[in-house]
Amino acid sequence: ELARAQLLRACAHQYEEGDVQHWWHPAAEGETERGVRTRISDDLLWLPYVLCEYLEKTGDRDILEVPVSFLVSPTLAENERERYEAAETSAEKAGVLEHARRAVEQALRRGGGPHGLAKMGTGDWNDGMDLVGAAGTGESVWLTWFLTLVLERFASLCSGETRARYEAEARRYASAANAAWDGEWFLRGWYDDGQTLGASADQACRIDSIAQSFAVLCPLGDRDRAYRAVKSAMEHLFDREHQIVKLFAPPFDEGERDPGYIRGYLPGVRENGGQYTHAAVWLALALFRLGRGDEGHEVLHALLPAAHAPECYQAEPYVLAADVYANPQHPGRGGWSWYTGAAGWFYRTAVEELLGLRVREGRLYMEPCLPQAWSGYEAEWALTSGRLHLKIERTGTRGLLLDGKPCGDGIPLNQLRGEHQVLFSF
Repeated sequence: ELARAQLLRACAHQYEEGDVQHWWHPAAEGETERGVRTRISDDLLWLPYVLCEYLEKTGDRDILEVPVSFLVSPTLAENERERYEAAETSAEKAGVLEHARRAVEQALRRGGGPHGLAKMGTGDWNDGMDLVGAAGTGESVWLTWFLTLVLERFASLCSGETRARYEAEARRYASAANAAWDGEWFLRGWYDDGQTLGASADQACRIDSIAQSFAVLCPLGDRDRAYRAVKSAMEHLFDREHQIVKLFAPPFDEGERDPGYIRGYLPGVRENGGQYTHAAVWLALALFRLGRGDEGHEVLHALLPAAHAPECYQAEPYVLAADVYANPQHPGRGGWSWYTGAAGWFYRTAVEELLGLRVREGRLYMEPCLPQAWSGYEAEWALTSGRLHLKIERTGTRGLLLDGKPCGDGIPLNQLRGEHQVLFSF
């Protein structure tokens, strides 16, 4: 219900053209809500992405036709980077599927740059890289992987010519991303002036984590290169001594390249080459998808506050920090806490990838990727009216029993009441 409500809320903060407010301030009753319209390139794509995730988990296709209004305001002028405004609400309403379609169409209208990659705009997921593509031609490899992933998944909700077009666009963008290869990892992108970002020859940001992890998460990424890219990310970005997973390395300092406001942070702090926990979880997720359970678990453990000495960490020990410093003067110091989407990603990666407990259309499946030293685990799963007692064992033989009886196609969560025993062997 929370996810459904948030999807509808996100739709209500989308403009008629398909772009969305980067953030907004909820208003008190009787007041007008205000938010910011930007040229940041990734935020609109999270709407179709989350919709696909929601449908996969719940099978709730009724949401596709729920009518939601749009925001209305003049599009950004040529010289406008962003605008903080009180947008009007449209008289028009459209179903959630149409909202997601407009987001995809707007992303495609923005087009690709000189190398066929999606344009960075005034920032992608790393909105601190707001000068890489501010002039309109800079490109993002990460955004291209993400756009490809969204196109592939969203196409399945469409039909006919629309579906075929999205699948063709996904292949075209994936081909460009696969070609952005630097020898041992993928580039992060290109600046407006045609200089590389995330290349081994660059002075700063020679390797960036998210361009490597999403090569794995994107279904059209070259598997051999994606494996090598993640291996390189672990070698260059995982500081095992200080238990820090850097966003990229080296950080930006004094130099000729200016990617944007991240250079205003000290080297090794926040987005400027520190650990940005959100991205670090994606690296763990990629490792699990590659079947590298030991390394995936190692990264997840490093992200916990308990992995750091309290006198060094200096943040709450019971919440994930949005960032952890990699600066040599304060290695392992916690940054902003209580302020990160990383906690949700961490939980899902631990439950769905490490433990392998996945829900698809209301059924629970077990697909663990455990460290070799683990023989199994036990867990409890809360039902609407009851509880599952799960026992997962590494035996070398695959099987699933529900209350002692074979259960071949997952556990039907919505049909169960009371206490039940589940034994899964693999």
